[in-house]
Amino acid sequence: MHSPDDLPQIIRELLPGDASGDLLIAFSGGLDSTVLLHALAHPPRGRVRAVHVNHGLHPEAGAWQRHCERVARALEVEFHARTVTVPADADQGVESAARGVRYDALRALLAPGETLLTAHHADDQLETVLLALMRGSGVDGLASMPRCRRFGEGWHARPLLEFTRDELVQWARAQGLAWLDDPSNDSARFDRNYLRHAVIPALRTRWPAAAHAASRSASHFATASALLDGVAAHDLASAAVGACLKVSALRLLDAARRRNLLRYWLKSCGARSPSTRKLAALEHDMLHADPDRLPCVHWDDVEVRRHRDLLYCMRSLPHSPVELEWPWRSPLVLAGIPGVLHAQIAHGRGLRRAALPDRLHVRPRTGGERLRLPGHAHRRELKKLLQEANVLPWWRERLPLIYAGDTLIAVADLWIAAEYAAGADEEGVVLIWEERPRMEA
Repeated sequence: MHSPDDLPQIIRELLPGDASGDLLIAFSGGLDSTVLLHALAHPPRGRVRAVHVNHGLHPEAGAWQRHCERVARALEVEFHARTVTVPADADQGVESAARGVRYDALRALLAPGETLLTAHHADDQLETVLLALMRGSGVDGLASMPRCRRFGEGWHARPLLEFTRDELVQWARAQGLAWLDDPSNDSARFDRNYLRHAVIPALRTRWPAAAHAASRSASHFATASALLDGVAAHDLASAAVGACLKVSALRLLDAARRRNLLRYWLKSCGARSPSTRKLAALEHDMLHADPDRLPCVHWDDVEVRRHRDLLYCMRSLPHSPVELEWPWRSPLVLAGIPGVLHAQIAHGRGLRRAALPDRLHVRPRTGGERLRLPGHAHRRELKKLLQEANVLPWWRERLPLIYAGDTLIAVADLWIAAEYAAGADEEGVVLIWEERPRMEA
């Protein structure tokens, strides 16, 4: 049986070949991370850093941070502290929101090739498996916490997953270690704590090795998940067009492979996997809507839209862009749509500077706009110009239109009005839309 004394060897076996060997230990000051830090304070190679993330959720948060710093200094380990703010109105709950901002802080601190170590153990894995079952999770969710995965510019490893909490307690006491106890761990209002105090002790009475058994099951699920990802990657190779997904290719797959591909594609787009009901709605709406329809399915802050034969996954778009006044000599942060508008002075191109008032107005489309382009004799409907330019339908209503008074003089950074175009010998103003989203089909 392994002991925490074996952690340096476990780490060597766990890390991929391109990991640098440098370790960043997430140090809360609790039992688990205290064992991890003491066992790895002086590894045979690479450097060790400890980082404490202060959520500020408890009156003793400052004292906990100072305790962690003292322990790290005593072990001669480089110490970092990061203070984060947990959104009070988080839809997913305080526990999940705190985890999200904590990992954001850890990701930002991680150096290229470095490995973040967290002190999750076998009992944590058992809790995660049980929570996944209660949520009706699929294979990916039941795989629970992986032992090692890519994270930021490095890796994230959990070297304690084969140890139970009791084993860690025994080792810590034998070493004479002191650790913090977070009283929130006793609150049954958190799902994990309810499992820890009310459910798992009963399971252990009947099945003493429940934690190790759950870890094995999670490992089997992880293998199955990897195989399903392999199938999805094969299917995606023939179904992808850039970052989009072909509807016609989805229709060729049976239902199980189609849903497997959709989940894999959504994950590759950075979206959280939708619920079973939402995935069924996505599949139905995207495959069965009439060709001239523009179906949209959304969850969290993600939308999936269909245009012709392609699916697009994107951040949720605003419903109604707002009008803005723009002193054009300064950058303008657009409201409700990504990016910033800049006006750059140029010679012989862009808008004629002498014709511009000090303040322009940026407005959304209302319909019926017309524009005469430089070199053309007649004004044309903006609707037709956008269609010919293959601008995606949902962006056509959200483009920033630039007005001088009541006159349309430019459409984003796409076109300018001939009446306001700078001549070859005139000073001009070129519009630049920084961080412009992809708008072309």
